[in-house]
Amino acid sequence: MKKDTANEVREISPQYYSWVHILGILVLALGINVLLGIGEFKRQESDFIANNFKYYDLIQHDWPLYYPDYKVHMCYYLGYYLPVAQLAKWFSLESARYFALAWSVIGLFFVLLWISTFVKKNGILLVFFVIIFPNAWMIYALIDWIGWHREVFPHYFILINDFYLVLSKFEDNWAWAPQHTLPAVLGACFVIEAFLNKKVSRLELLLMLLATMYWSPLASIGLFPFVLVLFMKDFQTLFKQEKLSELLGMTGLVASFMPLMIYFISTEGVNSGNTGFIWQTGTSLWVIYYAIYVLANVGIWFYFIQSDSFEWSPLLYGSMFFTAILGIYRVGLYNDLNIRGVIPAFTIMSCGISVWVIYNWKKKKLGFYLLTTYIVIGGLHSIRNFGLAMLPSKPLTTIEKPFIKNYTSMLSFQESAYGDTTAIKEYCLKRGGFFDKYLLKK
Repeated sequence: MKKDTANEVREISPQYYSWVHILGILVLALGINVLLGIGEFKRQESDFIANNFKYYDLIQHDWPLYYPDYKVHMCYYLGYYLPVAQLAKWFSLESARYFALAWSVIGLFFVLLWISTFVKKNGILLVFFVIIFPNAWMIYALIDWIGWHREVFPHYFILINDFYLVLSKFEDNWAWAPQHTLPAVLGACFVIEAFLNKKVSRLELLLMLLATMYWSPLASIGLFPFVLVLFMKDFQTLFKQEKLSELLGMTGLVASFMPLMIYFISTEGVNSGNTGFIWQTGTSLWVIYYAIYVLANVGIWFYFIQSDSFEWSPLLYGSMFFTAILGIYRVGLYNDLNIRGVIPAFTIMSCGISVWVIYNWKKKKLGFYLLTTYIVIGGLHSIRNFGLAMLPSKPLTTIEKPFIKNYTSMLSFQESAYGDTTAIKEYCLKRGGFFDKYLLKK
């Protein structure tokens, strides 16, 4: 893509148009999805029991999905599932696994291809760094090894009573929740592109943010502050006469998505009692635990790169700041706001720091070598996980046969898995509300 004086399109190196590069990224996307269980050729993480039930229920029953045993409609962000479910309705239940694999491969292919263009050369190396980019697992493992607050750090996350602080790596996010991860990383690419191009298309960014909501409102929350900052750039020009069409277009976009917003806040989970601030966890030590989370996941990266001027610095520091503050407020039994909402910021941070490493490749500085060593050693955990995934394994359930124990539907699984009815409220439309009464058939 060469620079166009009219559109000011960011220049992209010709190497990224070659079939070798494109095919390599496609093979990588396919390999990651297969190894992480999508397509049901390998073992999947336990959350796929619920995912497979969602697929099965959508394929086998009429839409909108209604559960007569619970007398509720499903109220959930289903953008990731609906295309696969509809194709399987047309063809067969057995074909759903292949459509699910193809759908995820296409999404990851475009994400990785886009990420590779953020440097003028060594795009594959950048993709590799982003995939293996570590969280704070080494620091948590060290704390666990010396035996300090051992009960707080099982499996590389912080647990303060029932309040989770989690920053998952790329493959963990993709393995557990591609429905959240794909729109989050794609949205992060939109933000990076707008930042690097230095020309913001407000309509495109707003459409991305609103459309992301149908896949994952948590990803939309994670992307919102970045979109807001980009919107505020030259904000005063928005109200000029020549920008009237853009302003009207954005107003129309927001209006068209309003029914979807109202639908999502009509879930019974809005008042399910699993929200709260970190200082409400019942321990005065929350400050220490939160400080460990911030320093281990953000502070260490800031320490490595803050001394050098870098084109990405404003965006990078913004991602670090948002990563730190998102853990303060909890939403969901497992703090889904923190776990899923932080993915855009983590993606921007991993891309930015990896680009910094590649740009400083020839500078013989101690800080650069220390940072690269930390990333590579930390990335061995992801490499190990991919290696273990190559061993023979079978999924616990499949889309064709999601049934396990006595679970008969997605809601019955959620109710039993979490031990009470609180969890299923997040998937249920409020009874007697406007949508339930007037818009959805039973």
